[in-house]
Amino acid sequence: MTLRALLCLLLLTLATPESLAQQAQLLGMRDVQACAGRDAGEGLSDIDAASCRPIQSPSLAPSQNELVWLLGNIDVPEGLADQAPLGFHIGAIAAREVWWNGERIGNSGQPGASRDTETPGDLDTVHWIPPQLIRAQNTVALRLSTLHAGFPVSTPVHYIFVAPFGEARAMMLSGSAPGLATTGALIAAALFFGFAWATDRRAVGSLFISLMALCVVGQFVLEHIRAITTYPYPMHVWRLVGIAVLAFAFALTMTAYVAGRFTPRRWRLHVAIAAGLGLAGIPVMHGFDGLTLGLILAPSTVALAAALQGLRARRSGALVTTLALTVFVALQLVENAAFIERTFYLSVSFLTLVLFVDQVRTLRRAREAETLATRRAAVLELELLRRRIAPHFLMNTLNALSEWVESDPKTGVKMIEALAEEFRLLSQVSDRPLIPLGEEIALCRRHLEVMSYRVDRAFSLSVRNVDETEQVPPGVLHTLVENAFTHGRFGDGGEFVLTSETDDRGQRLVLLTPQADSPREGLKAGSGGEGLAYVRRRLEAAFGVGAHVDSGATPDGWRTVITLPRHRTASRIAT
Repeated sequence: MTLRALLCLLLLTLATPESLAQQAQLLGMRDVQACAGRDAGEGLSDIDAASCRPIQSPSLAPSQNELVWLLGNIDVPEGLADQAPLGFHIGAIAAREVWWNGERIGNSGQPGASRDTETPGDLDTVHWIPPQLIRAQNTVALRLSTLHAGFPVSTPVHYIFVAPFGEARAMMLSGSAPGLATTGALIAAALFFGFAWATDRRAVGSLFISLMALCVVGQFVLEHIRAITTYPYPMHVWRLVGIAVLAFAFALTMTAYVAGRFTPRRWRLHVAIAAGLGLAGIPVMHGFDGLTLGLILAPSTVALAAALQGLRARRSGALVTTLALTVFVALQLVENAAFIERTFYLSVSFLTLVLFVDQVRTLRRAREAETLATRRAAVLELELLRRRIAPHFLMNTLNALSEWVESDPKTGVKMIEALAEEFRLLSQVSDRPLIPLGEEIALCRRHLEVMSYRVDRAFSLSVRNVDETEQVPPGVLHTLVENAFTHGRFGDGGEFVLTSETDDRGQRLVLLTPQADSPREGLKAGSGGEGLAYVRRRLEAAFGVGAHVDSGATPDGWRTVITLPRHRTASRIAT
């Protein structure tokens, strides 16, 4: 998310309903009084005038478990009623009836002195004020009761004002803008990280990130469903409970992610501490906003402590996460209960962005480590296979060398020099991923020289139409030459021939070995035993599946074809 996007979100967040209300010049009640009702059902005559007492705000109306009247005045500037139809807007966890200048203009449900006599109404309503009833100074009376809330409600009346008809709904929708700006990204993140966890259950951090995003989206839906629809007031308390539960779940999954990243051995302990602190604070929190704040603040503090431990241990990503959590916790402490309504979605968007990036980097590092481990395993497997090929050659060569030293020391010395040269060349190329074909040819000729001494027959390698600068993995041709002696007998010596061809698939190196005196026992065309398997693995490790080997008998000898792909980039295998 760019800095410009963050600034836009900040401006939208600062445009709270209060500031929007000021722009709309909403007309509120003054000289508010709360009075007891007699429940006689006779309208304004039901007011017990002797019980009336002034209160600072309509939100302090004591309608919980009793019938109450709110009395007050609303001033309407001259000419305002001519500009647009005016409505009496009220949002309250209460059934109510509304009187304007002594005339009943609407109701929501039916207030009553007992649960049986009350009929719950909608939470938010707007009642049209007939123009002929509007004066410069107007008296307002509301009959309220809250008997179906399910939980104690300290401030059942949320707002009362006069404004153009429908203004309250527009203000609520304007307040939804910050959350809407991030909800799409959160849904995408939930799907992405959820899929990442589903395809690799070891990536538990992806699961926590996905759950975090889903909790924030669910909380946003519950927070702003009030702006797009209305519902009976008893549902409002359960909606608030759902918001608090989702906020708590978000905070716990966030703690689980941070603790899992930076204190992996104790992440469950951190989550348990966060849950315990959050639940322990419920009795001392005031109102649902305060309750929700407490359920977020306690786990956030525990998560910050886990990030600090990661910072002390110099873990990757700990510094950025610590700074983001510090800002997140500081905003909660500074904003207090207003944090939930004003800056929650902006701060959560910033925090989750940091954690998203951290998890993506974690997944990338894990993938790179897995790839490196796979390559190292491939190298190890190749070398183990190579070691299974070499011992019999070394044993037979040493036996032959012993015989030459005893029968013809000069020839024995030459054989030692040839063997030393072969081992020297092997040591030079063994740690390199690719070598020029010319070096591989030289290695093969040294091996044929050694074998000439070993079996007392002349062997040579003829090279025709071959680009000796072509890059190949070390040891592939050398292994094929070794393989020829492992699986065949050459009583009269012979010439090995290496040629090169080019076709649509790429370059082909063709090695033709002399016709053996005895058939290759146990071999089928295309198999070649462990030696050919080693060559296949070496080529695939270097060039991928586009490189392959074909081998089989021909009337002129055993023919092996190595196909190198036309477009190839060698894989740098870590050793």
